[in-house]
Amino acid sequence: MNYQQQLEVVQNLLIQYDSEVRIDCPFCSHKNTFVVKNDDGTLYWYCFHASCSARGKQENKLSMQKVYKTFNVEEVKESDKFVIPDSFKSIHSSQKALEYLHKNNCWEAMAWGRAEFKYDVRQDRVVFLIKDYDNVRGAIGRGLNSQVYPKWYIYGSKDYPFKCGQGEDIVLVEDCASACAVSNVMVGMALMGTSYQDKFTPHIPKYRNLYVALDRDATKKSYDIANYLRSIGFDNVKVKMLEDDLKYYSTDEIRKVFYD
Repeated sequence: MNYQQQLEVVQNLLIQYDSEVRIDCPFCSHKNTFVVKNDDGTLYWYCFHASCSARGKQENKLSMQKVYKTFNVEEVKESDKFVIPDSFKSIHSSQKALEYLHKNNCWEAMAWGRAEFKYDVRQDRVVFLIKDYDNVRGAIGRGLNSQVYPKWYIYGSKDYPFKCGQGEDIVLVEDCASACAVSNVMVGMALMGTSYQDKFTPHIPKYRNLYVALDRDATKKSYDIANYLRSIGFDNVKVKMLEDDLKYYSTDEIRKVFYD
């Protein structure tokens, strides 16, 4: 696999700024041999297995494309429409995908039209379409078997978060399935991880209450995110401590978490 192909895979691993992870190699599939580091946007990756040649570095340079976006934000957004790949088929074409939606409490979000899903036959993923009003801006796919790397994959622009639901309150969650699960009660927005990025800020209107609800093992990060949001002008920011991922909660349980 050449450098550009490796880079595409590594970029879609969603490694947060100033962090390092060690995972199974997405190229040779050996266990716990692949290291990726994101040093202020500069990516480094390396597989320790002797038979694997996966390695590389992508520096964080201010490209002409980024400069153009800075001074032509509205024009770029209009031209940033996502072309749905031919491999995206009806969600009903895959029993595995439908079972995933049921198991992770996404079914009602689909049934009520709050979220739109596809099935990627090429990558074997259930796909959450990212919409900005009526425009499809991108998609996020979740692998449906243990051989699919990475587990979560971003298609198209990374500048738009996945949001689901309507209401006066919003909660920042870890992934798209959790955002769908809470949409019976409030708006869910997926961070796709446990870190907050400034690109999310324009997509958070002034809600009555803004919650941060990550997994229990990310409680400290939840408070860090809440403090940061307060520092940039958001009011009524609250942290909710969880025993489990919100996608495993029923609607009644979610109501109790936030309103009891």
